[in-house]
Amino acid sequence: MLSTAFAVQLYNGLAYMPGERQGAVPMKSNGEKPSYALDPLIVRDWELKANGIRLEELLAAYAQQQGSGMQALEWFTATNMMIGIAYIYGLHPNAPAGRPYDGMWKREYAGGGSVIAAYAEEPETRQVYVGILWQQRRLHHPTIPVLAVPRGYTQIPEQGDLFARQSKEVVEHLHHHTALLELTEEMVKGAIRLDMLEQLGPPATTNNADVDTSGEGEGVYFYRIELPWSYLEAERALAWRQRKA
Repeated sequence: MLSTAFAVQLYNGLAYMPGERQGAVPMKSNGEKPSYALDPLIVRDWELKANGIRLEELLAAYAQQQGSGMQALEWFTATNMMIGIAYIYGLHPNAPAGRPYDGMWKREYAGGGSVIAAYAEEPETRQVYVGILWQQRRLHHPTIPVLAVPRGYTQIPEQGDLFARQSKEVVEHLHHHTALLELTEEMVKGAIRLDMLEQLGPPATTNNADVDTSGEGEGVYFYRIELPWSYLEAERALAWRQRKA
């Protein structure tokens, strides 16, 4: 992020042969299997590598080093508990019973985060100004900053369970507090209260093919908040910023 100032803008509405599908050789798995562990007989489409080395080769090297039996590549996870996110590979949950296939999907705590649009209305002209952030997001644009509104992952408690299914009320509470936290961290400094945030419609999923929002009330939440015009001061024509305290 290049700036978190409250800038505003006028609102305008893997046995494997190269080139072939991957087939697994029946091997023994290690430990308890999750429900999405792949049957070794399922033909896999994904090729999985770590540092350019196929995971099957790493499992074979591990078995040799440990003097243990060979293991099939049945699943893997990449997890970051600090921000509450996991990427999972295995039997894809969307696969029909008669046509199983492998895949990867994403899990966020409470199904997703919160997005907040902050705005203010000029009393005399009734023009609406929306708070915008300049952020460096190279997956969006490789060289220049992009315009964005505050957003963030739902805050996971220190002893929280990333895969827990919670009540709708708890999920809503988590998203609401996340919205307030992200807004005050990224944009607005001042007397902002939870009751000033208004949820905009039901939660959404960014992609129902590979994002897990299967729990009640899960998804990305969108909010708006109207700020007092007194919070702003003119920066240039049709542009305002948050007034310094």
